[in-house]
Amino acid sequence: MIVLFKILIKSLLYFELLPVIFGILYFKKFKDTYWKYFIYYLGFIFIAGALHNWIIQKYFNYLGDDFGNYFLSYFVIPIEFLFFYWLYAYKSLNQKKLYWIFSILYLLSFAFHALIKETISSIYSFNYVVGAFFLGILVFLEYMKQIKSDDIIKFKDNMMFYVNLGVCMLYIGTLPFFSFFGILLKNMDIYMNYYTIFLIVNHLMYLLFTAAIIWGKPNTY
Repeated sequence: MIVLFKILIKSLLYFELLPVIFGILYFKKFKDTYWKYFIYYLGFIFIAGALHNWIIQKYFNYLGDDFGNYFLSYFVIPIEFLFFYWLYAYKSLNQKKLYWIFSILYLLSFAFHALIKETISSIYSFNYVVGAFFLGILVFLEYMKQIKSDDIIKFKDNMMFYVNLGVCMLYIGTLPFFSFFGILLKNMDIYMNYYTIFLIVNHLMYLLFTAAIIWGKPNTY
């Protein structure tokens, strides 16, 4: 398990790079659609991951582990959630009000967390739980939309089919891991098992994103 864990840790960044490479190769079919921003987003995630792994952890380690965690928790992860709110609610579901409601509530959760963080030590990231909860609602609505339409039959061409499956697996499937992060740390065997599953699902999500770029058609919703 330890060997697998180390391999997954080191290979994750390269799996993040994979859809970026194919996004560049297939960019022509996305350049006139809003899906081009999906390519930009994937590029941002890779650059942020590389910055964290190759620069912050190596050259800013004197600032402590919290500096790298703050970079991820208060910069990278919020952009992840806000982007997916936009992709799901604003674009795919055409629910612009829902996009603004979820985005504002998610951002307000940071202020709320600052007030109660001393009383919820069992929750690793209150903001992550809130963000993933809203994203879970959007994932459900997206599945309902696909089931009720003929798009589910042509799932191979449906960009959102791949994206929705990947997002569901990672953000929703591993929500308990982050919700009870502090409790899991008390048992390192259970913690390592959950963390390994999280890394595996992470890899699978970027493979699904790559599949969306290769096989998906940007005019599908």
